[in-house]
Amino acid sequence: MEQQNRNRQPVRRSTSRGKRRKIRYDRILIALAILVAILTLLGSCTCSCVQCVCAPSESTSTEKETDKSGAKTESTSESATGVPITPQNAVSMTLTEEDMHKGPLVVVNESTAYQFPDDDVKLVSVYEKRNGSYSVSSIDVQLDETVVNQLNLLLSEFSTIYGNDDIQVTSGYRSKLDQQTRYSNGSSIFPGGYSDYHTARSLDLCIYPDSGMSSYYVPSGDYAWITEHAADFGFVVRYPDGKIDYTGVNPRAYTFHYVGMPHSAYMYKNDLCLEEYVAKLKDYPSTSPLNVDTGSAVWTVFYVELSPIGGTVINIPSCQEYTISGDNMGGFIVAYH
Repeated sequence: MEQQNRNRQPVRRSTSRGKRRKIRYDRILIALAILVAILTLLGSCTCSCVQCVCAPSESTSTEKETDKSGAKTESTSESATGVPITPQNAVSMTLTEEDMHKGPLVVVNESTAYQFPDDDVKLVSVYEKRNGSYSVSSIDVQLDETVVNQLNLLLSEFSTIYGNDDIQVTSGYRSKLDQQTRYSNGSSIFPGGYSDYHTARSLDLCIYPDSGMSSYYVPSGDYAWITEHAADFGFVVRYPDGKIDYTGVNPRAYTFHYVGMPHSAYMYKNDLCLEEYVAKLKDYPSTSPLNVDTGSAVWTVFYVELSPIGGTVINIPSCQEYTISGDNMGGFIVAYH
């Protein structure tokens, strides 16, 4: 009997252990199945949410890296107003009254003062950032970094085509105090706060040949190419001929202002100064936008009035690139394609 019991005990223990191992495997398999299901569900949900809200377009970024308009195609976390162009699929944002005073399309003239908002521009030395295709009258001349980058491209192409590097930048950003000093001594018609140079997007060009006899830029001969192609790089003549009733300034072919694409293309093609263009856009709300064909893309442009209560909500449908600028007078200009 004792021998039989000894023989049975190992059998019972072996059977019991076999059952316990089987139960553990079942639990592991069930847990793994549940985990896989959860991960699959989360993965599909995350993917769909990202695509619906804000998915960067990698192919657009590659194709647009060298866009002459200065359009930046990588994602950015900067303020929405006046920002470089950004690739998005669908965008909704709320802008403030301060944002309305930012951007390359802000109007500054004898009746509309610049507000000097924070983070509107990034001032850099033109002298330090220039390339070898032009000169600068002083190391103190400053412009917004994007403006300098685009100016380098414009004048580099001019220099390459004509073998000419005698263009000189003579004026750029002015502080309120600097402008007031110029107004007080009679060298400017605008008091401090009312000069377009405050925006750091306006500049003056001179022709400074090797002979040393400098003169303000005029679009004649080879130099006419600059005026004819400035819009390709985002620039327009700030005070064009025949527009004094809008600008309050006599024609000045040598003062250029950076507005960016597609605005520069439309303004040049339709012979509009900045004041005219912004006023025209007020007739194009999001429900009835303006279409601008730049040759490389068809842009949708519309105007949004500043909300009198709370923030101004701007919705941009599925697109590749967009840019937003305040107008400094009561609203925002949105462009996308």
